[in-house]
Amino acid sequence: MAEIILTDKLVIGKGRDRICYQHPSNPSLCIKISIRDNKQSVREARYFSYLYKTGSDARHLSCYRGTVETNVGTGYLFDLIADDSGDVSKTLTELLKNGEISDQEIKQPIQQLSDYLVHNRICVRDISPSNIVYQKTGSGFELMIIDGVSNPGIYPWTIRFKHLVKRANDKSWASFHRKVQRLMAEQKQVTRVS
Repeated sequence: MAEIILTDKLVIGKGRDRICYQHPSNPSLCIKISIRDNKQSVREARYFSYLYKTGSDARHLSCYRGTVETNVGTGYLFDLIADDSGDVSKTLTELLKNGEISDQEIKQPIQQLSDYLVHNRICVRDISPSNIVYQKTGSGFELMIIDGVSNPGIYPWTIRFKHLVKRANDKSWASFHRKVQRLMAEQKQVTRVS
């Protein structure tokens, strides 16, 4: 199989551990390349294998689709979440920072997303406004998790019992809400200055 060539023009996001590129020939996929090691990507790939095996409802997740070789290393393929317009969906961080939505507008959808994760026994290691996108659809919008889907602990039973999934996710949601409040405070500060 030919190596996929990735360039800076294809970068759609950069996190602490990985760079995300738009797939050059398949607009429905993105390619995540690890900056240091592939530990996070391997953990996510394993966890998605478990979710597929158990028939979990993954409709609010950017799902893992395999690996590819690229000019910058092994890439991990995931669904690229885009609006109906074809534009890459914006993260909650972007929307909150720019004042395009408020924390109140996402309060109920966030609770629904939290309930969905617990109901389907899906663990998310890092629930962050940067890891959730606001996908605009013809009928409104969907919140989609684009990163951090994996077992947050070293104990495999965490992913099998609903109350343990809830406890693990509750810790992540507490961090999420602190980050949202910080973003809202920054946005208010920018509004006051301008």
